[in-house]
Amino acid sequence: METATATPGPPELVLPKDEPGAGNGVTPGGTTITTSTPLTGSNKKPPQKRKKPAASPQPSPSTKPKQDSEPAAADGSTTNGEQVRPVPEGSSQAEPASVVKKQKKKHTEEGKQTTTSTSTTPPGKKQKGATGKHVRFHIKLYSASKQPTAATTAGIAKKKKAKQQQAVPGVVPEQQHKQQNGATGAEPKKKASKKGRTAKVNGGAVGLPPTSVVTPLKRASQIKQEPKTPSRAAHSPIVGGTSSSTTTTTTASPAGTALHELDSVTIGRQTFAWLIGPTISVDEFMRTHWERKPLLVQRSDRAYYAGLLSRAMIDEMLRTNNIEYTKNIDITSYRDGQRETHNPDGRVLPPDLWHFYDAGCSVRMLNPQTYLRSVYELNVKLQEYFHCMTGANFYLTPPGSQGFAPHYDDIEAFVLQIEGRKRWRLYGPRQPQEVLARVSSENLRQDELAGPPIVDVVLEAGDLLYFPRGCIHQAATVPGAHSLHITVSVYQRNCWADLFEQMLPIALATAADTEPQLREGLPLDLHQHFGIVHSDGISADRRRLIVRIRAMFDKLFSDAAIDAAVDQLAKRFQHDALPPLVDFGEWDDTVYGGGNYEFRPDGTVRCARPIDDRSSVRLLRRNILRLVSEEEKLRIYYHTDNSREYHQYEANFLELDHETALGVELLIKMYPRYVLVSSLPVEDRLEFIRSLWEKGLIVCRRPGEDARADTSASTP
Repeated sequence: METATATPGPPELVLPKDEPGAGNGVTPGGTTITTSTPLTGSNKKPPQKRKKPAASPQPSPSTKPKQDSEPAAADGSTTNGEQVRPVPEGSSQAEPASVVKKQKKKHTEEGKQTTTSTSTTPPGKKQKGATGKHVRFHIKLYSASKQPTAATTAGIAKKKKAKQQQAVPGVVPEQQHKQQNGATGAEPKKKASKKGRTAKVNGGAVGLPPTSVVTPLKRASQIKQEPKTPSRAAHSPIVGGTSSSTTTTTTASPAGTALHELDSVTIGRQTFAWLIGPTISVDEFMRTHWERKPLLVQRSDRAYYAGLLSRAMIDEMLRTNNIEYTKNIDITSYRDGQRETHNPDGRVLPPDLWHFYDAGCSVRMLNPQTYLRSVYELNVKLQEYFHCMTGANFYLTPPGSQGFAPHYDDIEAFVLQIEGRKRWRLYGPRQPQEVLARVSSENLRQDELAGPPIVDVVLEAGDLLYFPRGCIHQAATVPGAHSLHITVSVYQRNCWADLFEQMLPIALATAADTEPQLREGLPLDLHQHFGIVHSDGISADRRRLIVRIRAMFDKLFSDAAIDAAVDQLAKRFQHDALPPLVDFGEWDDTVYGGGNYEFRPDGTVRCARPIDDRSSVRLLRRNILRLVSEEEKLRIYYHTDNSREYHQYEANFLELDHETALGVELLIKMYPRYVLVSSLPVEDRLEFIRSLWEKGLIVCRRPGEDARADTSASTP
């Protein structure tokens, strides 16, 4: 083993004092060891009398069978279940004024996540809101009442044609397109407020459902570079309070950029560097371990992850939130090769949970990010770096016990040991299909495991263990020590096969329209040369037909089909993603900030931070929205209206025309730089920006403020 000194990490993020996730940071050291081998909606049941288990608890009659999994699924559910989560241009000619149409989101109780699988929320009833004013551009606000069909490539072709004709007055060519530093205030008119998903009212202030955390950080955080080599520099965790060796100050990066002005992917990378560091860099991890072999990081700092979770935080969470058995928490045990679940019905209260724990049962929470600010903050930053849903489960296990049978999962798992000690045993795949598995396994028996473990280690508090999807694992506490750990999970249903599943139907539909050969009838003798009976045939006619079929298959692949398929995966991310966490430094420049309106004694309300042509804007996050062409329409899917509970609401999107898409394209390509409102290639620029502002999608600076904007607004 090598012992390394502490290394610099990503910025320390200070949580508000009233959040249960706040904690203290520490200065760690570490040791790295590498190995050589490579949810469904449910209704709340009426409370029932709960039977306390004896030393060896029996399953409750109300227990529902479910898959078990030690690591978390990316959606916060059991990982054995599946998770369900081109830039068009327009003509410069002004279109006839059109009405801004709004439709209220539909919400049902059936979109909630449970422990075994996920399902799309059934459509509800539409409720139309007030009609907006007439504007030059056409943008309609929608909630996805049903999942749109596969994206078509027609919109992409229209975009290319329209872009050639685009000539918006006042827009400077790329090489000469300059942007001045500027700032903006808040939106003068709120079109939609959302408080607990109630009806939207024109002119109302912005409110958010209780599960959407947008409280800013108390102060700006210190920028620290990703660790490359061990050093004596102080290391601050991504969550928690002030580090033991450094104080948090409002500083800028070496390039002079404040934390909240950085690319959100850069912040996510710094967060991930802290998660696995300090003795291995992100680049080295991706090169040698990612999807290849396990990684063990042993640190001499028991409090490295202490700011994320504790038993006291769990107790407070149960007292202050309506946490339910099965939906949020499972009570499990594994004895004599038998895995059992002991979930009663109803709400989880501390006396019951601690009684189960004292009786030798393990506690698994499926979605701590919904209720714990610290876990939410970690996940919401990692999802920007991985550009996929990032989930978490926590596991609390009493001394000398095991909660789950051996199994493998369909996610990349990062085990963060918070308290106590736990023995982990990892086993290699038993067959090729289990390497990077796309589906989690059933519970396995000990005699089904593939030989001796490839990793057998006891994790101490502050340690990390990573293993790829498909890696068989089991964990148990050691005598005299309990265990509390968090499993962070990423990359569920995010492989090449998932992309091709999206791409092939799109490519086939497009090619069938453009290639007459694909519409020709099948040969009359096809059935005499193919099928299971003829599968071993080697006739000349069979070989000839195979060559012909392969030639036609090659016609399916096109750039447009790839673009459309990638957009569909990115659209799924918009539905799966956690809502963004707004940094203190950008708080007042977003729709969530205070001071946007002045409430006068005469009862009138005046906008105190108006948006005008001198304002400068950028997207709130790099992945905050996705422009998609589908059903011969252009839509922006976004996740600012998502809940911290997985798929609690249906997918959110805006529908717009090709001219308006030009403004979205510019904002996407310019991020994280700011763009002057006057430079946007949209007919009604102010109404366009206000529509994005009201959905929380942009940061807007008033004239005269330092937006740290790039002086060029040209497309990179």
